[in-house]
Amino acid sequence: MALKRSYGEFFIDGGWRPASSSATFPVISPSTGAEIGRVPAATAADIDAAVAAARRAFYETDWPTRPVAERADLCEALAAKLQQHRDEFAELLVDELGCPRTQADIYQAVAPTLHWNYNAVIGRQYPFTEVRTADLGPLAGGAAGGMVMPFQTQSLTVKEPAGVLAALVAYNFSLAGTAQKVAPAIVAGCTVVIKVPEPNPLAVFAMGELIQEVGFPPGVINIVAAGPEVSHHLVTHEGVDMVSFTGSRAVGEQIGAACGALVRPAVLELGGKASAIVLDDADLDDVIPTLVAVSVVPSSGQSCTSQSRFLVPRARHDEIVDRLVRAFGDLKVGDPHDPDTQIGPMITRAHQQRVLGFIERAVRDGATIAFGGGVPDGLDRGWYVQPTLMTGVTPEMEIAQEEVFGPVAVVIPYDTEDQAIEIANNTPYGLSGSVFTADVAHGFRLARRIHTGTFAVNSYTADFNAPFGGVKRSGIGREHGPAGLAEYLRPKTIAIDPSLELPREVVESADVVTHGVRP
Repeated sequence: MALKRSYGEFFIDGGWRPASSSATFPVISPSTGAEIGRVPAATAADIDAAVAAARRAFYETDWPTRPVAERADLCEALAAKLQQHRDEFAELLVDELGCPRTQADIYQAVAPTLHWNYNAVIGRQYPFTEVRTADLGPLAGGAAGGMVMPFQTQSLTVKEPAGVLAALVAYNFSLAGTAQKVAPAIVAGCTVVIKVPEPNPLAVFAMGELIQEVGFPPGVINIVAAGPEVSHHLVTHEGVDMVSFTGSRAVGEQIGAACGALVRPAVLELGGKASAIVLDDADLDDVIPTLVAVSVVPSSGQSCTSQSRFLVPRARHDEIVDRLVRAFGDLKVGDPHDPDTQIGPMITRAHQQRVLGFIERAVRDGATIAFGGGVPDGLDRGWYVQPTLMTGVTPEMEIAQEEVFGPVAVVIPYDTEDQAIEIANNTPYGLSGSVFTADVAHGFRLARRIHTGTFAVNSYTADFNAPFGGVKRSGIGREHGPAGLAEYLRPKTIAIDPSLELPREVVESADVVTHGVRP
């Protein structure tokens, strides 16, 4: 199957449905500025149709009550299809996202297969039901309780799917991000309306063709493209039960406010401003290449976990800056199709100008450009920014506080470890961070003092088998691992008088029998 570059229809209710309007989104190659495809732009009527299909699948079919193994089988079948077409997806992602081909090959076109397979495995192992029994009398001074609130208890707890999910995916990891949201939701028994990112929707639309081939029931997964106003209609639609969003803090705060007003659960991943703390005992021969690799290289700096603030001992500041300047100078910027390219273009011209604006304002604030700072010579086609290193940065500057989302890193000196921790914690964000030290045990102790959802010692690694998400204004909720599946489930308690026996089929069907507290 050759992956298409243009679509005139949305994937709704198990098939391709013509859009209700002739309006379209052009897909522009970030590396050339040329149009490479188009997708339709949804109206409110298209959103209504997608949500209606998802609601029928959830509320009028057996989808949410099917054995989890059947839902897992479909996820694994889709994973196999994605793997079969991995090279084609890699090429498409390079074209529409501008990510370097090496990154497409090792992550962008591979992680979707991983997420669909992984969540199938987790689903088969997950304790969706449990029996809970306890004698709470001793905790109440020996009382026995009453009929309505007995202190001897027995209940069946079941974890049921949340319902219809609106999944809004970020552009920087469009296909992988879709999988990490939608796969656990599907395993949980939810149905989904996916709103693709406007700049690069093609890979997710192409996945719709594979979803159709695999044979997911109609309405279980739906795919639309929409601008801000129509996306708001999806987020606030009365037929949506839950929202999962990855993107900017400003948009996420609007979505969070809307969901709060509707008392609607939401998972929000809203970016970060991570600090990489270099301790005095760190081996710079190991540290410098790693700092570059975890800051400006991933997705050309367009990564929410970019370790973009280098906190360094003041006594080693100049040495570290000199080494970083040489390392930044060795990075190859250019055509993302070239296997040697490490830094590709920004996703749009507007975003390129936004990144350059951050650099210009930082200089006005008193910072110094140690390397880069502009558009690379000879790359006037496409939307490139040089990998940029800035010094003379103080912790309160905009460049040290706000997410740039481009290949820009700053160096901030500190005098004591406590000061480094204070600087690391003093941002609105709390998604990720790292520490570099010869004393790994000390690195783990320091990690407990940093207010982030994820952290790493001597690197930065996003563990797909463990919870991923932020604190403070980096968002709420978690993705990855069993915690990611749990976000799409709602516990229900079914109690019975403790003097009666639970039906045998209830006990035998429970995944885990849990005896509560035993005073």
